[in-house]
Amino acid sequence: MRTILAAALSWSSARSLVAPRTPLRRVASSMGGTSSRADVLDALRSVDSEALLNEVARRGLDAGDASAPGAKRPRQEHVVGELRAKDESSDAREAELRAALGRVGVDWAELAGGPPLKAYHTYCRPRSGGDASQSAENAAHQIAFLQRHELARRDEHFRNTDLAAQGRKARGEAPHRIHVVLDNVRSAENVGSIFRSADCGRCLEVVTCGFTPNPLSTAKLAKTAFGAEAAVAHRHFESTKAAVEELKAAGVSVWALETVDGAAPYAAAPLPPGAFDGPGVALVLGNEVTGVDGAVLPLVDAVVEIPTFGTKNSMNVACAATTVIFDVLRRWRDEDAASR
Repeated sequence: MRTILAAALSWSSARSLVAPRTPLRRVASSMGGTSSRADVLDALRSVDSEALLNEVARRGLDAGDASAPGAKRPRQEHVVGELRAKDESSDAREAELRAALGRVGVDWAELAGGPPLKAYHTYCRPRSGGDASQSAENAAHQIAFLQRHELARRDEHFRNTDLAAQGRKARGEAPHRIHVVLDNVRSAENVGSIFRSADCGRCLEVVTCGFTPNPLSTAKLAKTAFGAEAAVAHRHFESTKAAVEELKAAGVSVWALETVDGAAPYAAAPLPPGAFDGPGVALVLGNEVTGVDGAVLPLVDAVVEIPTFGTKNSMNVACAATTVIFDVLRRWRDEDAASR
């Protein structure tokens, strides 16, 4: 009824009714319980705005908050990926949940990232206006199940990764010395696509940094990786800067893909020789919106870009990764052919 009243309010505000017609209370009581939505709206159109507002007030509804068709909902202040702010009950709920987890044999401090930790924070920091009636015991059993499931998934992932590496070694397929470094890439779909391209290019590893999803933090990569997340070696750094510094200390040449003044075309950047036996090259790709962290750019050996010719000055991060990975392989192949 709230939605129908809102629709009628929206309709009546757009069209002025000349005179009062049938009282709304009589209309509502005469329609019975078998009327369709269209019938109710037609009946409401026979009622003038004043009568409709009086009926809304009588029922204790807030006409201003009713969601009329096409009306915009107020924006949520919570940002996806960040913890929801605590309310006055959060600390007590967290204490109860930790005790309940202890009773089912789960150490809250060792919860795996992903579904178990998300369920933990959801209980401790309930959504404003949401249902907070779930008991701590029920939540603890749910989290314990999610923990077992997540740990089993990770064990399977490690087994598959080891089997893939053993298969490549048995076939004599050494990885190309390409390190793909992802600097706070938000989309799991993009990261999954990059894992797939890295597998197709037989890259040495994918290095995820910051809040970039990785195969251990979420299973969502599988949607676009199609199993490649278990075929490519990977590791995670909390800081992209730390990852770049470690790679440079190992002699790896580091490129950042970024559209800034002075960036060189990716096909012209100095490339270290040796696809298999040299130090290799690292490709740093940044966040979909903000790009590579400005604090990282001074550390790299080259800033490269993909020339574009349309209205956009950059490509999707997964497309950009694929483009540069396979151009590096092309250049190594051409150099190898020229040296023979």
